[in-house]
Amino acid sequence: MPTNRLSQFFGISSFGESHGAAIGILIDSPPPNLIFPYAALKEALAARNVNTPYKTARKESDDYEILSGVFEGKTTGLPLCIIVRNNDARPGDYEAIKDVFRPGHADFSWYQKYHIYDYRGGGRASGRETLARVMASALLQELISSIEIEIISRQIGELTCTATDAPTHNPFHWQGDTAKLYRYLDEIKAAGDSVGGLLELRARKVPAGLGDPVYEKLSANIAKAMLSIPSVKGISFGSGMAFARLKGSEANDQISETGFLNNHAGGINGGISNGNDIVFQLIVRAVPSVSLPQKTIDKEGNPQSIEIKGRHDTCHIPRIIPVVKAMLQITLADALAHQKLIHGEEQSLEDYRSSLDKLDEELMLLLYRRRQIVQAVKKYKQKHNLPPKDALRETEIMKRIRVIAKELELDPALAEAIMQELLKLSQ
Repeated sequence: MPTNRLSQFFGISSFGESHGAAIGILIDSPPPNLIFPYAALKEALAARNVNTPYKTARKESDDYEILSGVFEGKTTGLPLCIIVRNNDARPGDYEAIKDVFRPGHADFSWYQKYHIYDYRGGGRASGRETLARVMASALLQELISSIEIEIISRQIGELTCTATDAPTHNPFHWQGDTAKLYRYLDEIKAAGDSVGGLLELRARKVPAGLGDPVYEKLSANIAKAMLSIPSVKGISFGSGMAFARLKGSEANDQISETGFLNNHAGGINGGISNGNDIVFQLIVRAVPSVSLPQKTIDKEGNPQSIEIKGRHDTCHIPRIIPVVKAMLQITLADALAHQKLIHGEEQSLEDYRSSLDKLDEELMLLLYRRRQIVQAVKKYKQKHNLPPKDALRETEIMKRIRVIAKELELDPALAEAIMQELLKLSQ
């Protein structure tokens, strides 16, 4: 499965670890002759690297390098690869705890899955991985330039803010008393602890009709994008938790000849945008790396006490804001691109070829997965002394393929012949 893909439509994949050589993105088949957004990319990376007294002491310039796919300031249509090198990595900071699972981190669960994990700052589970997301969104800016995204902090730690008209010209996007906020964060930092918060996102000028009715709902894809971000632990749309107490008559967004009378749904009905502002809230947990003593175990299951040293954020809200914005931009760009296909809008030859390339890649991945399952079935049959061939099942498969092909207005005989070849390829 392409589990490191940021965008299903544009095929953007990410790679790299916190204390590895670099973080990067790869676009396999970008459209050619696009003017490369040098300034926008630099600006996006700078926003994620915003400096505050509560940020990690790790100092990275986040200068990017284009390894391939750009010539004379334009994309060539060939694989586009961009990296940001890790110049201030200190893997030695983690040597003393390499065999101990850090509470709140991915160490334990990833070790259970892979029987190996990168203990150097969390490896790919680190927030530094989000560089790739920010770079990807910068490359898609032109597609969503008309959409306006606003992000404010509704809560940071124990402090809440309900103001709606105060300026947010501060790294925390805080609409309340910033002096009070900084005093509070100073106390948290002095105690060796950390805090998270609650963010509210609002996307304006999103056209109606984006998303799909069932498994590719716009709300579901936004939720997946947000929950893929380290530290994001929850999401609610529109009126959020209030839906639990609202009557149907109260929760419905009534409509007049001039538009919706309210926006409890957060701009999405039935998985599809309705033209209202898209509004949702994100629960952001505190950075798990704290210098206070915590109970845990090591790889052998022995009880341990750990105090995490090194360079960590007291509050990473300022650095996560550009990331959640980036993931919303990527999700909306995907949805807009899909809608363009549905509406039958005229596309370039490269647009069509790009879509076909993505489909071909998905077909190959499906074939690979099918072969893996067939091999597993073979081992199962051998273990349980079952016959290797099941003629009745193959007959049922062909019968089902012909029915499906007919429903899709494809040639049933040709579909059956292709399936025969697929069965051979899976052996």
